[in-house]
Amino acid sequence: MRIGEGFIEEIKENGLAKVRVSRDSLYVACSACAAADHVKIVAYNYLGADEGDRVRYQVDDSHLISGAFVCFIVPVFLILAAAVLGYFVNSNEVGALIGAAIGAAISAVILRTYDNVLGRIIDTKATIISIVRDDEDEK
Repeated sequence: MRIGEGFIEEIKENGLAKVRVSRDSLYVACSACAAADHVKIVAYNYLGADEGDRVRYQVDDSHLISGAFVCFIVPVFLILAAAVLGYFVNSNEVGALIGAAIGAAISAVILRTYDNVLGRIIDTKATIISIVRDDEDEK
């Protein structure tokens, strides 16, 4: 389990809250989030925290190994394999570039499908585990 801290920005329906976390938080590991100052995640708010509260949350990271494989290894393999195939089909560098582009497009489709399937199988939402009070910071 990964644990991080953030601030509640919005209380949503169905016991959910939108939590703003810093990009260097343990939760944020993707390159798409690297340019953002803050990233917003959706978390279960079983404790009834309010907007503006500083909270501690946990995220189940049991699916991260397979996710990392699909997100990083599969695209690199497909791009390289398609580039080599394109080079041999066209016998020049343009064929390799076209093959790499096709491999990148196939990788994007695989990643999108994997994300949709994973979202239906595994609940990847964080859970708020405590509300951090100001007097905790002083200790």
